[in-house]
Amino acid sequence: MPEEQLEYGFTTAVFVLDHTSGKLTPDDAERGFGEVTKENFWRMWPTVKDWAEQLWQSIDDERRHMASPVEDDELDEVGGGG
Repeated sequence: MPEEQLEYGFTTAVFVLDHTSGKLTPDDAERGFGEVTKENFWRMWPTVKDWAEQLWQSIDDERRHMASPVEDDELDEVGGGG
């Protein structure tokens, strides 16, 4: 159950961040956000970015592996039949 809550919160955060990035340029955000928001982002982002990059890489590796063609000579068939 706690994992489901974390997943829901993470999904919500990603959607909100994506939505925000589509509505504001970084310059607009820097000018418009309050000091507390900017301080929290500045302080937390390096850790969040590192974690997210590792997660993205893991998912990318998994999906690349799943999309790779099978490389098993016994399973590969060459046409010819007849």
